[in-house]
Amino acid sequence: MEKPPVPMIISTVTYCCGACGYDLKLSSLARDTAGGATRRRRSVVVFEAIDDTRFGHLDEFRCLDVRALRLFARRTRLLCRKCGAHLGYGYHEHDTAADSKAPRYHIKIRALHPASPKDAAAAAADAAPLDA
Repeated sequence: MEKPPVPMIISTVTYCCGACGYDLKLSSLARDTAGGATRRRRSVVVFEAIDDTRFGHLDEFRCLDVRALRLFARRTRLLCRKCGAHLGYGYHEHDTAADSKAPRYHIKIRALHPASPKDAAAAAADAAPLDA
């Protein structure tokens, strides 16, 4: 009996909200695995890009420690668009126009749930354009 061939690429994982199961369209391919934030905080997954239509945004302005280099920091709280569950934070630093960094999105691991292959196939079928 022959064994099935082993795929050469690792399959990608799509994530949904852990509270309600809403498809967030987050892919494991968009994860930032080279960043240092994963070493400091093991409870978050860092993404380079997110689908803004799947998240609610709530801007926050917080005061930092007096001994810090910056006294104030801005961040955006990311919420599930369907149930409003807190999923993580988005950081976008605007130091100067020439030295602007790409945004970072820290999503809590406990707030995510891997989408099942059935859900991923259904979402792909919904996203496919219909032929007229």
